[in-house]
Amino acid sequence: MSKYNDLFTKLTEGLDPVGKEDKDINNDGKVDDTDKYLLKRRAEIEKAYEKGKHEEEEKIKTRHNNKHSDALKIWDMLLNQKKYSPSEALEVINLAKSAFEHTL
Repeated sequence: MSKYNDLFTKLTEGLDPVGKEDKDINNDGKVDDTDKYLLKRRAEIEKAYEKGKHEEEEKIKTRHNNKHSDALKIWDMLLNQKKYSPSEALEVINLAKSAFEHTL
């Protein structure tokens, strides 16, 4: 185990403590253009991550809205086109749900 502890120590000895990071991003002992580049790159990665996260949330919301819209269309079809009463339409929906759950 000592071999791994020594390796870990060598890898982390130049790093800043968590919460006490400084402007020397790459920990080479000087603040230069490389550090500015790394800082800008991290900001762009974070921005892209947040954009992707927001887009995924929008897709989920759209998918949910589409499902809701489809459910309303089915309800409308059962009530108006097939001339079921609301209780009969609910019974048909419950039967369909039960049949679907058995296929999973």
